[in-house]
Parts: sequence; C-alpha cells; structure tokens
Amino acid sequence: MFQSATNEIDDLKDLQFLVEVLYVSIDPAMRGWISDVENYSEPVPINGTMRSFGVGKIISSKHENFKVNEYVVGWLGWQKFSIVDESKIQIKIDPQKAPLSKNLGILGLNGITAYAGFINICKPNKNDVVVITTAAGSVGSAVGQLAKIYGCRTIGLTSSNKKADICKSKFGYDEVINYKQTNDLSNTLKKIAPNGIDCFFDNVGGIQFDAVMENLNVNARIVICGTIGMPSFPIPVGPRVNRTLLIKRAKIEGLLVLDYLNEYQEIYNKLLKWYDEGKLVGEEDISDGLESAPASLVKILNGLNLGKQLVKL
Repeated sequence: MFQSATNEIDDLKDLQFLVEVLYVSIDPAMRGWISDVENYSEPVPINGTMRSFGVGKIISSKHENFKVNEYVVGWLGWQKFSIVDESKIQIKIDPQKAPLSKNLGILGLNGITAYAGFINICKPNKNDVVVITTAAGSVGSAVGQLAKIYGCRTIGLTSSNKKADICKSKFGYDEVINYKQTNDLSNTLKKIAPNGIDCFFDNVGGIQFDAVMENLNVNARIVICGTIGMPSFPIPVGPRVNRTLLIKRAKIEGLLVLDYLNEYQEIYNKLLKWYDEGKLVGEEDISDGLESAPASLVKILNGLNLGKQLVKL
C-alpha cells in the first residue's frame, strides 16, 4: 500500500542539487521493486520513496557541473522535489529537441532497453523475422520500430484489436496477433512465419513465450526482457525448452538495462537522431498528479495502458 507524505525540503550538501520533478515513469519492473522476494535490485524500503526514473528541472545547486535551469533525467523517485547528486543522474537533456515526456519513453529508459536488447543481443540481420511481445507497450513498440529500421520483418503480440491497429498504423508492424483471440498461438505464428522466427524479444514469459519457442529458426536469438505474464513467486513450471534450444542451436539471454547505463548517452544520441528523422515515435498514456501514480502502476500491470505510462506532476 502506498501512502503520501509531506516533508520539508532539506538543505543541500556539497555536490547536491535540487530538482523539480516534472514527469515520473511508471514501469512493470516496479512490481519487483516493491516485492520482498529476491530480485536483481534491493526492494524499496518501507516508508521509503518509491524508486522511479523521472525528468525535471534543476532549481537549486551546489554542484558546479549541474546548474540552475538545466534539465536532467535520472532516479528522481515519486516526489515533487528531489535532492540528488551526480550518481543519480543519467543525462542532461535539451528541452528544445524533444518534449520532456519523450525522455522517459522512446528516448528514455524504455528506448535504451529496446536498443540494448535488440541491437546488442539479437544482433539483427536484414530480413530477419522478429517477434515481440507487448508489441504496443513502451519497450515493445520501440523494438518493433528499431527492427524496421534494420530491415526486419516484424510480428507483434498484443492484447486487443485497438492495440493491434496502432501497432500497424503507428509503429509499422508487418503482422500483429491479438493473442486473446486465438486458441492456438503456436499454430497462428506458424502460418504467419512458416520459415521460422530469427529473433524473439520477450517481455511477458508464460504461454506466449512457450508458443514462440515452438517456432524458432536455427540460430535464433531470444531476449528475456520481462516476465510480467508470470507470477514472481512461486516460480511456475512450464514446458522444458532444453531440447528446442539444442536442436535450433538458439541463444537465450536475459536483459537488464541497468547493465547498459554506462552507454546511456551514446544510445540516447542514436535514438534522438532517428526520432528527429521521424523513424521513431512513442505513444504515451499520461495521468495527472502524483496521487495518481499507484493507480497508474495497477493499470500497467493489468495491461490497460497504451504506450508509455507516465505521471505528470
């Protein structure tokens, strides 16, 4: 359960600066961040500020490299004002180059995640067949667009006809499957991609993962970016993929964007160039007021959002 609290703003210490937070990000990974089950990062402590990426404006500073009126993206948390040091900041941004909100979605952690997983792990080749789960989501839609930039054929899996239409009209997918309207997802994929799947970017796990694994091509590459379609605990039991991986000589690798934060600026510059050229777009689902953040998290975990889920403060 989340509770709101009001506190006085502490005085700045040397090398700290005060950021007025303008947008905060809502992400599926937050389910793990507030769980006491072992995870890749420490859980948010009871009575602590909810961990979150945000974008904001520096309004006071005791750091010579971070000046008043500069804009930054980093770990700002669910709060209206955030006192941070350089370690919490990923990049400075120019608000004239793109709307601030885009720096948390297609140009933010989601775009960075998509690039790191698809380019660095999938290593796409022209004409590769690429399947992406949560195809209309903030990461999935970015992967789909990157795949088209690299000349791949894209197949998206999503949960509604409305999302399927947007995947095609806005994100350029070649084929989209509403997985809720097929009784045999594996067979549906087989018909659409009879020659097999070369790259699989998965954000959900579970039944969708199992269906795609039955259609892999030889030397396929699989990226595990999320498991939101599965319970965190207890670990579910499903089909064994060992034989599939052996026969197809496929590679499967987990992706945590935290491993790529040292490349953030470099990847950001590439994404911004494609954004300027109109090759990358981002759908956004924005709620108003910090008090709406918990409901926005529930919304995204239920798959009811369309595009990047944000809260505008």
